[in-house]
Amino acid sequence: MQDPAAARRGPRAWVAGGGSDSVTVIDATTHEIVGAVRVGDEPMLPALSPDGSLLLVSNRDGLDVSVVDAQRLETIASIGVQDGAAGCAFSPDGTLAFVANEHAHTVSVIDLAGRRVVRHVPVGRGPCDMRMMPGGRELIVTCEESHELAVLDGRTAEPRRTIPTPEGPLAIAVSPSGRLAVVGCFVSNDVYVIDTGSWNVLWRTTLGSCHVGACFLPGGRSVLLTNGDRDYVSILDLDRRAETARIQVTASPSCAAVTPDARFVYVANRGADCVSVVDLVTRAVVRTVPVGASPLGLVIG
Repeated sequence: MQDPAAARRGPRAWVAGGGSDSVTVIDATTHEIVGAVRVGDEPMLPALSPDGSLLLVSNRDGLDVSVVDAQRLETIASIGVQDGAAGCAFSPDGTLAFVANEHAHTVSVIDLAGRRVVRHVPVGRGPCDMRMMPGGRELIVTCEESHELAVLDGRTAEPRRTIPTPEGPLAIAVSPSGRLAVVGCFVSNDVYVIDTGSWNVLWRTTLGSCHVGACFLPGGRSVLLTNGDRDYVSILDLDRRAETARIQVTASPSCAAVTPDARFVYVANRGADCVSVVDLVTRAVVRTVPVGASPLGLVIG
């Protein structure tokens, strides 16, 4: 169930500034900044609860996550996890949260009602980003150091299977239908396209470099991947299995997300302390929004 206040105010982009220990809040319709929230030490990647009422922000150096009231724009709790807090996700019913701990090589399972960790589950080495599959049966995690994708139970986070990848899997996106997962590798520059029914790799290609973030574009047949050591993002056509466009942004693009109206993509630029707003029709930047220092992760909702 959506938060009624969230429905009235419209969608927002939440951008974690790792160098400023804050989250910048942007109106995703007007592209104007509407606020900022102080969080923990070196915030990395945010996730929004299914009802839009809570924002969870991993704090890499703080060994914790900040729980933010999305209506009041204030941090209401801090929950200790383990070393290297990175990707995070919610269960579909919003009762649980999951945090990948990159240096501890674990995933923490958080009971949100009690605001406490109920278990730490060992996974592959260097778990970074994660996505909850539609329906909540499975959670997928990129493990950068052990070069694999971990598939976990969507309630307990217990490992179910691993899928070997080239070096440094980091960026991850799941199609709207949940039938495909796309994984971009930060080190090898490979991109894997995976069938989530069988968990078989359908095909792979190489494009761009240093893939930090990925998101599916409207229609579900193309994926935008950021190139962390360049100043452009790539669009990969899944039918043609080829890069079909490069869009200039600014320095060191990291994560990206599509607005709910499917008109724009927001791209966080870690090397320029800003967000590029990309028009999906013209495939050009129409707005540049200054945010906190070293923005890495963002989410829209």
